[in-house]
Amino acid sequence: MPNCPQCTKPLREFTRRCPTCQADLDLLVDYVSHLQGGLERAENLVKAGELGQAIWAYLEVLEVDPDNPVARKQIGLVVTAVRQFDTIMPGRRWANNLPPLPETSRPWWHWAVFGVGVVAALAIGFAVSKIEFSWPEIPDGALPGIRKDDGQIGAPNPKP
Repeated sequence: MPNCPQCTKPLREFTRRCPTCQADLDLLVDYVSHLQGGLERAENLVKAGELGQAIWAYLEVLEVDPDNPVARKQIGLVVTAVRQFDTIMPGRRWANNLPPLPETSRPWWHWAVFGVGVVAALAIGFAVSKIEFSWPEIPDGALPGIRKDDGQIGAPNPKP
């Protein structure tokens, strides 16, 4: 059961006024009744064999309440069935002049090229890390606060 939006107490039944705080609950009652009506309509359409109309009714419920478990379950079943039909019936795709479904797995040579690229990148990185750089000699007094003789950085230069 939903809670009152004003006092957040659970509602035992849907009335136009909250029994605790007397808040106006017209919108909440209309919302819940619309959801229930939509679910009942969709269920009746499924029983009557009107699956297309039932799907649209479930989608209308999901527009109002995207987290509705019943509508999500029914739409999920339909989507799964459609996906299975599309993947199982490639001959029907050919007969209807539709393009074939893309393959999900890559050929072996894609993986070989990828592996060679990874090994080459590792080799180049290793080779670059072994190169010794020679830094230019910095004369004394070129950088303030650094003395070459004691190796301390930030030590003040003695005044002459």
